[in-house]
Amino acid sequence: MAKLGLLSRIYNFRIGVKAKQAFRVTTGPTVQRLGLNLQIRAMSDAPSGEASSIDKHIVYSRHKDFDLRSQTVVQRFFERASMWPNLTATECGLTGRKYTYGKLRDLTRNFGSALVRMGFKRGEVFGMVLPNLPEFPIILLGAAGIGMPVTTVNPIYNVEEIARQLQLSGATVVVTISELAGTLRQVAQLCPEIRRLIVVGKPEEGFASFGEMLQDPGNLFDENIEINPMEDVFALPFSSGTTGLPKGVMLSNANVTANIQQLLHPTAMKLTTPPPTRHETDVLQEVYVCILPFFHMYGMVGVMLTGLDLGAKMVILPRFEGDSYVNSLHQHHPSTLHLVPPLVLFLGHRPDLKLDAFRRLHTVAIGAAPLGLAVATRFVERFQKHDLLMQEGCGMTETTSVTHLSPVINNQIGSFGEPLSRTKVKVLDVDTGESLGPGQHGEMCVSGPQVMKGYYKNPKATEETIDSDGWLHTGDMVYYNEQNQFFIVDRLKELIKVKGLQVSPSELEDILRRHPGVLDVAVIGVPDDAAGELPRAYVVKKPGVALSKEEIAEFVDAKVSHHKKLKGGVHFLDAIPKTNTGKILRRELKIMSQ
Repeated sequence: MAKLGLLSRIYNFRIGVKAKQAFRVTTGPTVQRLGLNLQIRAMSDAPSGEASSIDKHIVYSRHKDFDLRSQTVVQRFFERASMWPNLTATECGLTGRKYTYGKLRDLTRNFGSALVRMGFKRGEVFGMVLPNLPEFPIILLGAAGIGMPVTTVNPIYNVEEIARQLQLSGATVVVTISELAGTLRQVAQLCPEIRRLIVVGKPEEGFASFGEMLQDPGNLFDENIEINPMEDVFALPFSSGTTGLPKGVMLSNANVTANIQQLLHPTAMKLTTPPPTRHETDVLQEVYVCILPFFHMYGMVGVMLTGLDLGAKMVILPRFEGDSYVNSLHQHHPSTLHLVPPLVLFLGHRPDLKLDAFRRLHTVAIGAAPLGLAVATRFVERFQKHDLLMQEGCGMTETTSVTHLSPVINNQIGSFGEPLSRTKVKVLDVDTGESLGPGQHGEMCVSGPQVMKGYYKNPKATEETIDSDGWLHTGDMVYYNEQNQFFIVDRLKELIKVKGLQVSPSELEDILRRHPGVLDVAVIGVPDDAAGELPRAYVVKKPGVALSKEEIAEFVDAKVSHHKKLKGGVHFLDAIPKTNTGKILRRELKIMSQ
């Protein structure tokens, strides 16, 4: 088949039994079918002897099963790091301080040993209130290496928010940076279980010095410590789950190592690993510029830990600042970009990008929130790389990081991909609980080795999320097509109901982003006595653009069914409230609308 430009490869796909029409963009040099590699719902990859008892609508991964090895995250890191001891592992994008893989491994031992010397033991919870730093993996792996579950906290939280997570997790030691020392002193007053505070950076009264801890000889670090990878918790992040207050998510060592292997499966992504070498550079070494927060599981597992497993050079930035981010991209020539939709939007509109700096760029991995077609199209046009692979992924904290990833061949912008290796998926009718076939909308349920052990000290919430057959109910409304690629409809709790008809905020947001005067947008449902709810749009205008509420409403109303029209109104904002990973904070907009 003749090669086609990326933006010309747009054609119709079926989205459901009503045969509604949408568009898809297929990335890669040629439009190809997956052919024999496709796993249709036939049971060819189902476990032998089980086909007769398996629901015909369960979707199995087309990727071959990877080997499940019984090892901890730290054991795996030590094994991998020994292959490239002199390659750069982490480097600060602002100061240039860096660590090789060999140094990272040695300092991990030293830090873990220093914690043992302080009296900390396996099973005690270690708290991290840190921005992205090149030392982040030293601290994470050093604590985990002595059997301490690690709870990572968003460093922009206030005193009460940090204290709440540390109280719920039972953390006994916490590390932060010197700029947050005052905040942590207040937190410690609210958390009597905390016995020690550690500071990275300049010395602070009442804090142990991280730098001094790295001088520990490392002799108390036991590489043969008895840790059960299947049972012992590696990370204890907090998540609201499908609904409710934040809860501790127990992710075992086996969960995390499995998800690393799933993401780096040879048929899942186009990534390269340097051969074993004692050289200081290697042309095959992947280069990441890391801006996504490591305290979030996408950043921790999907970027940092997979990067370490791959032997990548990771240039790390502590926070997003447009100029420093672009300067790092220009200086370090990334081979893969890990983005969330706001960063895709940022780069697509940044006028001073030097396209030559992206000559090594082969993949853009996108997660945390759906990417609209309009934003994706603008991004590809800006970079002028028609062989660029844009891979969307899907996951949640409760699934370690990722369950789905767009295929390397014939992937569709707008789809969040297909199940990773050893992952099973089904879509359930929200009313009957029956599993559904292609094109039918329902709640997505997943099963696989990356699914959490459960919520920490919260069996009731665990039972409400993971059913008796081991399926995790995600709260995502989705459908899948004949090629087993999945598409988000919306969060089950975020769908707008207009006279009983479902309206997807994401659908209206994607339409609004196509307006030339719209920079950003969010849609929510607002109460209405007659209809139940009506769609309302919150819009951020592009600078200098004259745009009225009536123009916005007319633009959308001409493109949608009557029940999807913006009868709830249009409101202009300076910025859409979002999490640091790009998810729209709809609850804040709901409060605003009252």
